[in-house]
Amino acid sequence: MDAQNQARGLTSNGYPIINPVTNQTTTFPFSGDPITGEGWIYNSWTSGGAGFVFFSGPFNMAANDTQWVMIALIPAHGNTGLNSIELLREKTDLIRSLSYDSLAYGSINYGITDVQEPNSFIPENFSLFQNYPNPFNPSTKISWQSPVSSHQSLKIFDVLGNEVATLINEYKSAGSYEIDFNASSLSSGIYFYRLQAGSFIQTKKMVLIK
Repeated sequence: MDAQNQARGLTSNGYPIINPVTNQTTTFPFSGDPITGEGWIYNSWTSGGAGFVFFSGPFNMAANDTQWVMIALIPAHGNTGLNSIELLREKTDLIRSLSYDSLAYGSINYGITDVQEPNSFIPENFSLFQNYPNPFNPSTKISWQSPVSSHQSLKIFDVLGNEVATLINEYKSAGSYEIDFNASSLSSGIYFYRLQAGSFIQTKKMVLIK
């Protein structure tokens, strides 16, 4: 009965939920913004194990019709609880900006840090992630991680093997990195980006569509 009441947007006892800030009934408890401190937020401290139950619907579909329902589990671990929320929102906005085909059939890797400030977390392995979005026009993000400090270069090549851009060519500390690549001066087509960090070399393909 508790779950049934919650699915109907009521308290576990079957009573309407009242937003203490607006004094209005609601089906969305704690709908405030913890970053700004506005609205109904959960101020009680918890040592872990906190969670939530979320219901959606109803869905209206024609008889014998089919629908895709896409669900995303998005990890976001920042330096603080509020910073984690900020990172989660950033990742959510990114996923919402991607096309259905990219989400359903593509490969998406998301790095938290930027080129100037590596994350304090030290990766265990070298990795060059798939750029996103891909295909792109005209900008895309490229992220990678290095478990050791080394001289690193990140270069762009066309299908003929000609180097068309050098994004990074310097000594960098161990960490995770991300950089924007603007291809507004290049023509549509297939390009390759290659990371060389010490003895590690990896190349991936990306598609520019204008």
